[in-house]
Amino acid sequence: MNRPTWQRRDLSFPFQGLQTELNRLFDEYWQPQGQQTPRASTAVDRNSWRPNVDLDETPQEWLLSVDLPGVDPSTIDLSVSGDVLTIKGERTLSHPAGGQARNRERVSGPFSRQITLGEGVDSENVQAEARHGVLYIRMPRRQAAKPRTIPVQHG
Repeated sequence: MNRPTWQRRDLSFPFQGLQTELNRLFDEYWQPQGQQTPRASTAVDRNSWRPNVDLDETPQEWLLSVDLPGVDPSTIDLSVSGDVLTIKGERTLSHPAGGQARNRERVSGPFSRQITLGEGVDSENVQAEARHGVLYIRMPRRQAAKPRTIPVQHG
């Protein structure tokens, strides 16, 4: 039996209401009465700041792209240990002096990402470049011994 469109229930509605109420309760708990700032319904937990990454692999290297808008490239700590690449840094946001926060959706604070790579990264030749808020990391593979043909002598 098909229901008319006006009778269909939106199943996401109860969950949206629950999320809104939980956000309000947490705001009241963490901030004194009268100190609450408006909260966007899509606000992200500021303690879960993790930049997005894309990892591509070619026969010669691994290519990693990391979204880091607003992060000063000179403050990024990049290291390779074994087959793990670690990226650490912090995004700080400036706010106008004497202004009042009305809505905050951009996340800030420290971040850390660890990417496990396949064996064979040539850590001595890793290169990183930041352009337009994206960190590009090129990680070449170590040169493996090339296969060769061994002639068999007969006597």
